[in-house]
Amino acid sequence: MTTTDSMARTRDAILRAAATALRTHERAGMADIAAAAGVGRATLYRHFANREDLLLELGRFAAEESIRVLDDARIDDVPVTTAITRLTRALLTTGREFWVVSSHRPQLWPEEEEVGVRLRALATRGQADGLLRGDLAADHLAALHGSLIIGALSVPPLSELGIEDATDIIVKLYLEGARA
Repeated sequence: MTTTDSMARTRDAILRAAATALRTHERAGMADIAAAAGVGRATLYRHFANREDLLLELGRFAAEESIRVLDDARIDDVPVTTAITRLTRALLTTGREFWVVSSHRPQLWPEEEEVGVRLRALATRGQADGLLRGDLAADHLAALHGSLIIGALSVPPLSELGIEDATDIIVKLYLEGARA
């Protein structure tokens, strides 16, 4: 293993621990994050100059993770209804780990914009297949789907559901409300 690989793994572990620490206590400081990551403060500061740098990188990391889980879900390789379920589950899973990041910065990363592109492409494909209604623009259907996912991440009692239950509810509501 190279030093670069080791540093990348440490960085990823710190970012995941930071997300966990921030979910537990939104104002978690660098000492709390270092403890959660199981690293010394010096190691943490070698990777991130300050809390703001860490939060900025955490936002980017969360966006990259969202794209990674969507790639793993292979939504383009399956029928639309299966793709909607896979996309929803993937984003809920990543969102539950990293949702706290959204409250720390207003800008979107290109990867986050890519999530929207994939939602729109799936809605367009669903309309082309005759599964989703055509009287609404694909952009609107995609925004509604994304809003349902965000609601399940942030609004009780939906945010208290398990991933599978939340996925089932979102997919059913989206498909029943968007069906042609």
